[in-house]
Amino acid sequence: MDNDGLQFYILVATPLVGILTNTSLFIHLSGTMNTRFAGLESKVDSRFERMDARFDTLMGKVIEIDNRLTRVEDRMGMKP
Repeated sequence: MDNDGLQFYILVATPLVGILTNTSLFIHLSGTMNTRFAGLESKVDSRFERMDARFDTLMGKVIEIDNRLTRVEDRMGMKP
């Protein structure tokens, strides 16, 4: 094999190796990121569920205070 043929094969093979390496790295990182995003999504969902529960508790307390104030206003004759 002469020197020109070897240079041609090196010229063609170098970009192909780079493309294959980048593709395999992309596939690996894509799988890793999907796993991480799934874990993050479950954490965020659980946080929102806890916030909803706390908000419902808070709204129950506010409604209870409103009912008590309404009864106090009725007893004192302070109708709005």
